[in-house]
Amino acid sequence: MIRHLFQRLLVALARFLVVGLATLALIEFSFVVMGDSEHHVWSRGAYGAVPQELAPGSLTWEGLIRARLVATARVLTLVIPSVLLIGYSWGMLGARLRRYRLARLLAMPFAAFACVPGFWFAVLVATYSYFHWQRPGFANDLVVERGPDLLAWWHASVVALPAMAGGAAWQIRAVAAVLERETTRPWVGGFFVAGANDEEIFYGRAIPRAASSLASLLDRPVAAIVGGLVVVESAFRYPGLGSLVVESVRLGSYPGILLAALSLAGVVLVATLLRELISSRE
Repeated sequence: MIRHLFQRLLVALARFLVVGLATLALIEFSFVVMGDSEHHVWSRGAYGAVPQELAPGSLTWEGLIRARLVATARVLTLVIPSVLLIGYSWGMLGARLRRYRLARLLAMPFAAFACVPGFWFAVLVATYSYFHWQRPGFANDLVVERGPDLLAWWHASVVALPAMAGGAAWQIRAVAAVLERETTRPWVGGFFVAGANDEEIFYGRAIPRAASSLASLLDRPVAAIVGGLVVVESAFRYPGLGSLVVESVRLGSYPGILLAALSLAGVVLVATLLRELISSRE
């Protein structure tokens, strides 16, 4: 078991190393050949100073990315467990009652929440409040100076709610589809002939047989969630990596675009690595 886990870890790290080296080679080519720059991608001086519009303080690029990453990590800490919990529990329930098309009904509230005008009206209200209060829904004099920064977690939860909607809807449909395919395989008929009931077959046989396929879905919504954060964080003016991408594009700050995009890609790669480690146990 440990040997197999170690092998999967080495394979995953080798893949990420190849992708990382290819990305660095492409960026280095853009810097040196296309941009005719004397700096290299691994040189700190190649990125210049942080624009004041991105960091009003005296932050370096490392400090800016670290601060934005912490803010985005708060949102992902709330979003990803919620998506997995809702997706797997409601997806299994939908597959269990597949004859009533319950999976689509369970996913519908989340899909509607991400699309109906009422949700986007809330986004507009949050954007309007920013221009007047410089915070998504709070006056700028509300600053936590001592104790745990619960206000920061409240802001993260406001951003996490719409980001969770699309991911949960996708996960419910994906989990239900895997289990529905498993319950239509030929082996199911044999258990019915042997006298097993529908509940025993579904919970005792279908779910364990589909465990590897279900585990492969663990990191699937992460890429969509990270992409959605670019839109949601910008709409709520939340100081995360997603809004940093948009702000850097508006300012024409290519170092900001590059570092924020690589940081978001790193989040997806970490999720894929964790899924590889979890799948190796199946």
